[in-house]
Amino acid sequence: MIQIIHKYKSLPCLNKLLINTATRVYEGEGVETNRTTTLILCSDYFIRKLNREYRGKDKPTDVLSFEFGDDDLLGEVYISLQRAKVQARAYGLTYEEELKRLLVHGLLHLMGYDHIKKTERAVMEEREKRYFI
Repeated sequence: MIQIIHKYKSLPCLNKLLINTATRVYEGEGVETNRTTTLILCSDYFIRKLNREYRGKDKPTDVLSFEFGDDDLLGEVYISLQRAKVQARAYGLTYEEELKRLLVHGLLHLMGYDHIKKTERAVMEEREKRYFI
């Protein structure tokens, strides 16, 4: 269901936490577990390049999701481990909690949720809280 690629070795990956979180979201959203998500844990530098190329924003971000519309591959989620560490401190969370929060956010994007409009944001935030426990 989830394939983890740990590209930024300076910070820990926490495979078990991430797999358990993805399983919970998949099951809660009724996504078949034979659909794969690739999770790439990377640096600010790497995610900044992606953010610039695909969103036209020349700055690092915490999480990016790319949906492929494929029957087998749900998509890719990129998480900057450096952002996760900084944001955990800023939000009063542990590193583990912030990684989990970012993964849930990225997976929900792959499952069709968004936060552009106020009503969409409320729905997505409710779903995030459900899986953040």
